[in-house]
Amino acid sequence: MPSGVPPITGDPPVLEARGISRRFGAVQALADVDFTLRAGEIHALVGENGAGKSTLAKIVAGVLRADSGEMALFGEPYAPGSRREGAARGVAHIRQQLSLVRGLTVAENLQLGRPNASALFNARAARAEVTRLSDELGLAVPAATIVDDLPLAVRQQAEILIGVAWGARALILDEPSSALGPVETDALIRLCQRLRAEGTPIIYISHRLPELAQLADRLTILRQGRVVLAGEDVRQADLARIAELMIGDLSLLRVERPQTVRGEVRLSAQGLGAHLDHGVGLDGVSFTVGGGEIVGVVGVAGNGQEALAEVLTGVRRPTRGHVVVDGVDVTGSSRKAIAAGMAHLHEDRATGLAHGFTLADNAIARRIGDRGFARLGVRLPGPVGAHVRELAGRFEVRPPEPSAIAGALSGGNQQKLMAARELERDPAVLVAAGPTKGLDPHAARAMRDRCFAVAERGGAVVVISADLDEVRELAHRVVVLSGGRVTDEFAIEDMTSGRLGAAMAGMARPRPRPRPGAGRGAGAGTGGAPRADHHG
Repeated sequence: MPSGVPPITGDPPVLEARGISRRFGAVQALADVDFTLRAGEIHALVGENGAGKSTLAKIVAGVLRADSGEMALFGEPYAPGSRREGAARGVAHIRQQLSLVRGLTVAENLQLGRPNASALFNARAARAEVTRLSDELGLAVPAATIVDDLPLAVRQQAEILIGVAWGARALILDEPSSALGPVETDALIRLCQRLRAEGTPIIYISHRLPELAQLADRLTILRQGRVVLAGEDVRQADLARIAELMIGDLSLLRVERPQTVRGEVRLSAQGLGAHLDHGVGLDGVSFTVGGGEIVGVVGVAGNGQEALAEVLTGVRRPTRGHVVVDGVDVTGSSRKAIAAGMAHLHEDRATGLAHGFTLADNAIARRIGDRGFARLGVRLPGPVGAHVRELAGRFEVRPPEPSAIAGALSGGNQQKLMAARELERDPAVLVAAGPTKGLDPHAARAMRDRCFAVAERGGAVVVISADLDEVRELAHRVVVLSGGRVTDEFAIEDMTSGRLGAAMAGMARPRPRPRPGAGRGAGAGTGGAPRADHHG
């Protein structure tokens, strides 16, 4: 037992952690943190990106070990050496980057890594168990479906179901709603409430304070690795005070969309089709984005958004149609897209970054051949390190250490690292999938401002997001996808719940006829607004 930490005594809560500390190099991620989880509660854990929330969650789950401190689970000493060991003791950790193995069914994932599982896989029994638990929890998780074919919200439900099947006596949900739309978030909240009512306590990590007010019983705030508010009763809490304790400056919550003038078309997507082996592709998607314009793409999760991002950025070659940037056809070529000034913020940080590589490797990935960074094929550590430190400082990546491993950063800092790489030069076109996903208010404000800055400098921005608030804050115009088709398109001022709901349900509105004299530059009839439109 570390010195100065009192023994855990008395009537035990489900989980009690005392004096938990963890350092990563020069960064003190957690400093003497106390935390308790009681039976029958949802305990919200909040704080800025890098505050230590995910580090604490990983220590509780067994993914990381604390440098000092102690824990007890149901009154017994608890010091798991692995996630598998934590799961065997009844702690299920549902991470922000979901861990189901793609290419396998839900039933196969159920058995993969299961504590004390038989070496023989009984497919029929596994499918029956998934079906039974899905019915008991009020879910619709298909047992025999390949994970890739499931919408993100259902994948998340499958992870929670698997945690319950493995005997979870406590759940940790890390930013579970960050990539979900309102319908999926409501379903998640109902599931959490049901699990709590059935006796499973939950640690719920989130930045969405209104959601926590609706869901949580108690709330703990971490700031720079330390507890600044412990176990507050959410029903008695002042959300403005909570926000101030989290971020220190409530002005960060205000969004001021700058005035811009829509210029010539910079991005044109014409008749895009795409087939995915797993999931929904694209079927005749067309729209344009002018310089100075931000277009939001929305839809129920799994309706072609992933395919659209890949096709626009050249990662995936469409089966038909063209993507044009400033008059240059970049269809199916990420190299051409980058050369034309395309920047891409991936929704999945595991895809957008090389997690096993350093900050330096990731930061200069688009500029690895620049003369200033290499000579005769050999990287120059001095110039590279100076550039990475300057970039990390500008984009507030912590720690700003070129040799740090990208995968060891907090989720928010990974997002900022990706933005630093993609936005260090003024892009002609920015495709941003969930740009503020999982970010605290300070980091979300910075990311919004960077999207605005691209538009203010004359760039075209496409924001693909399940978060309707994010789209309302950022976009001038909205394109709705359903089943891989564009079902509606309108100015942000015309975004009503009725119109949006109908379009997301697949009820397409008639597309407007091109106005006389409106040419390709105006984008009329394919989603373009007339030139010289003011956006504010």
